[in-house]
Amino acid sequence: MTSFDNLIPLLMTLAGFISAAVWARAVRDFTLSRMPLEQCEPRPVRWDHWTILAALGIWVFADTAVVSLLGLDSESSPLTRIQASTYSGLGKCALLIPLWVYAAGANLRDLLPLPGQWVGDLKAALWGLFASLLPVWVVSLLIEPLRTANNGHPLIRMLQEHPSVQTVAWITLAVLVAAPLCEELLFRVILQGWLQDRVPPATAIVSVAIAFAAIHANSWPDPLPLIPLSLILGYVYYRRRSYLTNVLMHALFNGVNLLLALSQGPTS
Repeated sequence: MTSFDNLIPLLMTLAGFISAAVWARAVRDFTLSRMPLEQCEPRPVRWDHWTILAALGIWVFADTAVVSLLGLDSESSPLTRIQASTYSGLGKCALLIPLWVYAAGANLRDLLPLPGQWVGDLKAALWGLFASLLPVWVVSLLIEPLRTANNGHPLIRMLQEHPSVQTVAWITLAVLVAAPLCEELLFRVILQGWLQDRVPPATAIVSVAIAFAAIHANSWPDPLPLIPLSLILGYVYYRRRSYLTNVLMHALFNGVNLLLALSQGPTS
């Protein structure tokens, strides 16, 4: 066993204690009628029905275009599928951000934290990361009996079966960059932002969390632990209204899980 193998369990144990402390503090805040995380003033963003339909159309179009351009089919290699997912995610961002700016009226604060708010947004991202770890790990343990050799997460299986430098590089790009950028833009900024103007925040957060888990249903039962993650991502966005805060939290969470997968080593 290498020093890296010894270090990972120690770091995960430490992260678990921090997560428990975050939840203990959150429970105390709730009992004192306080909400965790400092709230930023919401800014008016004009999400109408046509803009939402355009955003969903862009999401479907990007996936369809990448599949067509790369000629994906049932015989395509796992690496090709990861590359396609990465291209699709980055393409969605390239199309959705102009929609956000020109159709919905986003400004610089929506796109980037203002200088005086960098520290607060970073703290919020770290808070969200540690708040998500414990509930996600608990749900993951509870669903372990549902797992088989054939229904694990496809990215984790790919890392374990084909642990080449190229594989690790593409998966890292997909889960740390492309997925957080495009998924937080669609689910939190666009869908949750639209719903929060029409229904109570809790309803918006829960509805988007279910939708977020549903798009990952092809790797059952992995969508189940994604529900608490998505609920916390939704809460962080509700309190901070910062796209990059959510992107950073999402990327950090994926990074922790990528590190865990790498530490397990290849399967025989």
